[in-house]
Amino acid sequence: MQTLPSHAEKAARRTNLKIGFIWVGTCLLLISLVWLAAIIKIERDEQQLIEKLYLDTQQRARNHGDQLLRTISQIDQLSISIKYHWEEHGIPNDLEEQFRRGLYRDAMFPVAINEKGYVVTNTRNLKQGVYMGDIEFFQRTRESDGTKILITSPTEGRGGLKGKQIIRFTRRINKADGSFGGVVLIAVEVNYLLAFPEVGNLPTDDFVSIRFNEGGVIGTRSGENVRAAYYTVPVRFDGIRGSRVDPADSFIDQQARVVGWDKIEDYPFVVVVASGLNHALSPYESTRHSYQIIAGLVSGLLLLVAAFGASMQIRSAMNRHHQAQVQATFRLAVDAAREAFFMLRPTLQQDGGWIIEDCNERAAEMQYRSRAEMIGQSIDQVFEGYELENVRIYCNRVLTEDFWEDEFHVPHDRQHAPGWFQRRGVRSGNGIAITVRDVSDARQQAETLARMARTDALTGLPNRHWLNQHLPNVLENAAQTNAKIALLYLDLDNFKHINDALGHRTGDDVLVAIARALYEAIGGQDRLARIGGDEFTVLLDQLGDDAEAQAMRVALHLIDSIEVMSAGSAWRAFNLRASVGISLYPDDATDVDSLLMAADIAMYEAKSEGKAQARHYDEVYAHRIRERITIEQALETAIRREEFIIYYQPRADARNGELTGMEALIRWRHPERGLLSPVEFIPVAEQTGLIVPIGEYVVRKVCAQIAEWYAEGFPVQPVSVNVSAIQLKGEGLRNTLVSSLEKYKLPTKWIALELTESSMLDEDGIAQAELRKLREMGIELEIDDFGTGYSSLSKLQSLDIDVLKIDQSFVRRLGKDAQANTLCETMVSVGRSLDISVVAEGVETAEQLQLLQGMGADQIQGYLVSPPLPAGEIPKLFDKVFFDPVLTSA
Repeated sequence: MQTLPSHAEKAARRTNLKIGFIWVGTCLLLISLVWLAAIIKIERDEQQLIEKLYLDTQQRARNHGDQLLRTISQIDQLSISIKYHWEEHGIPNDLEEQFRRGLYRDAMFPVAINEKGYVVTNTRNLKQGVYMGDIEFFQRTRESDGTKILITSPTEGRGGLKGKQIIRFTRRINKADGSFGGVVLIAVEVNYLLAFPEVGNLPTDDFVSIRFNEGGVIGTRSGENVRAAYYTVPVRFDGIRGSRVDPADSFIDQQARVVGWDKIEDYPFVVVVASGLNHALSPYESTRHSYQIIAGLVSGLLLLVAAFGASMQIRSAMNRHHQAQVQATFRLAVDAAREAFFMLRPTLQQDGGWIIEDCNERAAEMQYRSRAEMIGQSIDQVFEGYELENVRIYCNRVLTEDFWEDEFHVPHDRQHAPGWFQRRGVRSGNGIAITVRDVSDARQQAETLARMARTDALTGLPNRHWLNQHLPNVLENAAQTNAKIALLYLDLDNFKHINDALGHRTGDDVLVAIARALYEAIGGQDRLARIGGDEFTVLLDQLGDDAEAQAMRVALHLIDSIEVMSAGSAWRAFNLRASVGISLYPDDATDVDSLLMAADIAMYEAKSEGKAQARHYDEVYAHRIRERITIEQALETAIRREEFIIYYQPRADARNGELTGMEALIRWRHPERGLLSPVEFIPVAEQTGLIVPIGEYVVRKVCAQIAEWYAEGFPVQPVSVNVSAIQLKGEGLRNTLVSSLEKYKLPTKWIALELTESSMLDEDGIAQAELRKLREMGIELEIDDFGTGYSSLSKLQSLDIDVLKIDQSFVRRLGKDAQANTLCETMVSVGRSLDISVVAEGVETAEQLQLLQGMGADQIQGYLVSPPLPAGEIPKLFDKVFFDPVLTSA
């Protein structure tokens, strides 16, 4: 009799020990996973910070490198200009006089030194006749061939630059017989080359340095706690640009740094940007500490849960052991699914009552009773009021239909567990079996999914779906109360640059920060939504008569809040701003779609007027958009119907007035508006990409016209065709040229391409690569409107440009503006130095012609020669002399 209890106690003890071991083991495993996750998260966050620092230092180095390239290119161009004038006229310019007239930057000090080493003229307070032939740069320059500018290491200056560190840029001057004629020296302070944006506010442990490619240091600007001589060992920077981590023992202050560099194209310099690694990671220390505290708290909580869970499970196991045999049959039938189960039978009386014949514990729990209190009771004793009537109706329907299923909701104030429940009833003889399942979680999950569908996953703000559901109700309420509604449509400016430069992960961080700034700016009210990409809306309701002014104040406040936030952020260099469009209900629109469209149109108008602005919707804006769309659609039709015509404007030799070539100019024979100039449709064509088929059309028509003139025996001259930068992004233009030239058997010398300066400056290099392929075919390349953009001499040389066309805005001021005379003369000098023919556009008077002849311009184009003419009027001009050659001697 004593054996059985002892054996049962031992079995229970073993069960309890097993439970304890499982809980302890599981707890230790979870604690290990928590700490492992914390360590991995910390390491990953630190790695992301370092990777971001890689991108930041490399981008900063590239930005500084671009500025240094522009500065050195200006110095190089200045030396070429002085060299050309000296060699052309036998004496140098009066540099001192030109400096007083403001032709040179204050930081550039040109000096002309004759072949014996004596100063002839200068801008740096050196006395004329000072001897500089004893300085190393003079001998080095004399021994050079003069084709490239020579650059010396930093040294102390002389004269007005005494006591300052300078770099000398020099070029050799050749006499007419090729012998040494002197040296052009341009002295520049080292600090001028280091004058990069924001370099004066470098963070602690950061520095920016300019070095020679072979290793010599030119100059350094540093942040706090950084010594100027920062490297302790010689360093190399391989590749054109890159970034890396240099260890602590590479620097005097024993601080590791992320170093980015960018080598200057065509010049022996490299820009180095370094950011202190410890300083960059120091803001993360508090986050690391927080993770460790959280991991410790979670570990403690897991221990408590394990102790509590083990004790509860042991107690539960003991209870189940005692109750297992009593409840086994019933629980196998109904308790496995955790559903409430009732067996009901109708009473013998004719009162329509029902008796609870049986139920499970779950059913009793729902009624806040025990199972014993439920069994044998009438439903009248369990339910009351509306619930009682509902149960009676349901039971009668099951009895009639044999099966019925529905859902019902129980509020918190009832004698029943609250929530949503699903009820299924099945007839069994004269009685019915009812199962009741709690579907509150499923309902809550469905509501959660619905809420998620109305919420932006990235920012947590309401999304477009929410706006489309919410806005109709707002408009309906406004209509009933005669209130005004303002919808603000906000779009970020320059956001694409952040995605392109720093990646979409950083772009997401920016959007989250913007959402937070906007939410705080409007006071945290639930009227801000992110409707996609970098677009947000703000809904202002219950506005008064000054609704427009109120909305404008809010819009300007939002713009200011973004600028303030961006100015203090890591991406401040991208100048992130916002444009806002405003539409009012019912002034501008009376329905949701129209209100959104009006705000969108106003926002695009704000962008087109310079960005970072707010605009209230105006029907004029919509009219402009509709007009642009109309022109776009008409252009598509015009391309299909070939409604274009080519005009040709001759250009003549500036010396003898003979025809030297023509420029092809497109016109649109609009079926309703008549003949349209390119100004009225080319901008729309470029925005929509239709410029590509239009450009190919012009090439085909021009080649066909040249072939026709040649077949008729006319002395054909080259014809230039204007090309947009968009046409150089693919092979279509080149393929059209090749097929047209082959079709009409034309030599490439009879066709030329006119380019804008922007075509030469594309960042990805695609346009330049395509231009080189065209040049290799033998196609002449011409730069149109030269002087209005920015062209580096290296780009002109690398692309082998044949013609520079001086923009007519400079030519028209000749004889009236001394600066225009100087600019034109300089551009002619640049062309002559690079062996590039120079054409002056917009020449209309004999006075302009005479001045251009005196400067040495090669060709002229303008109404003095001829206005643009249709192809039928060109043959009479092939043998014409457009002006008296006597003018060339004037």
